Amino acid sequence: MRGTIKRLVGVCCVLVLLSLASWYAASREDGAAPAIKDNVLARQFGGDPGDGWRLAGGFLLLVAGAVACAGGMLWWQERRDG
Repeated sequence: MRGTIKRLVGVCCVLVLLSLASWYAASREDGAAPAIKDNVLARQFGGDPGDGWRLAGGFLLLVAGAVACAGGMLWWQERRDG
């Protein structure tokens, strides 16, 4: 069980790092001029450059939180069962 917990912690750390990298990429694109798109739906969801990176970073952070909760639950169960 300890190997599984270690893997979950490792995956959580990787996801948090990917989320931070995604937000960094979004901050680098903030200075760029917004692209004019012909697609009406694309204009609603992507008004500023870097919005997609922020959305991806937030999603990765949510997934990292879920993985961390799963690891915490396994660790707590292992500790309790002893």
